Amino acid sequence: MNIAFHTGKTALIAQAQALSVYGNNLANINTYGYQTQRPTFADTLYSVQRATEPEWQTGHGAYIQKTDLMFSESMFYNTDRPLDFAIAGEGFFAVQDRWGNTNYTRDGAFAMTQMENGEWNLVSSSGEFVLDYEGNRIVVPFDENDTAPDYSALAKMVGVFEFENPFGIEALGTNRYTATERSGVPTANENMEKLQGSLIASNVDLATMMVKLIETQRAYQLSSRVVTTADELANIANNLR
Repeated sequence: MNIAFHTGKTALIAQAQALSVYGNNLANINTYGYQTQRPTFADTLYSVQRATEPEWQTGHGAYIQKTDLMFSESMFYNTDRPLDFAIAGEGFFAVQDRWGNTNYTRDGAFAMTQMENGEWNLVSSSGEFVLDYEGNRIVVPFDENDTAPDYSALAKMVGVFEFENPFGIEALGTNRYTATERSGVPTANENMEKLQGSLIASNVDLATMMVKLIETQRAYQLSSRVVTTADELANIANNLR
């Protein structure tokens, strides 16, 4: 009985977390640069079956081992806006928040903000500082007359970084990602193609996510029945004593 209850309980938790992942994907279907996330399940406990040859294992319960990013193809939108950038590859832009933490994003919808010293910095749509290939905040260059930004020079400054294992980065929940031990340290890649005047769309597929959502909801309901049945059987067994 305990195994059945444990199996149902852990499945409930795992399916609830999966619903959250798929729901977040759907919520970001129109978010520029968003990468689809996919939960990966694993068994929590094993029991070895010795009645057969060769021996085989049966899992009892499940949990979400990790959440992977899916780098499937995305569409590019031409905006003709010189502060918009898109990466044609598995690279990321580096952004720095007000506390000095560096995170990574594929959302290249940037803007300019003037600092107290009169300089203009390139910032993300959330107000974070965009970094160059050296990890420094980008000061927007101006033309010789100091009347308009030099967008050509600016495009060369925007840094693009890649991870040895991009599937190992950790999602922060706001279309931002951070490096982990699994992902490795990000390195600058000046050879990765960068498109100015374009934005990359979310790679979330609506039909696929709706199917996943329905399947997960059904799995959640079945797991709930397992817990209820295990509890009922436990009560019957206790009353027989």
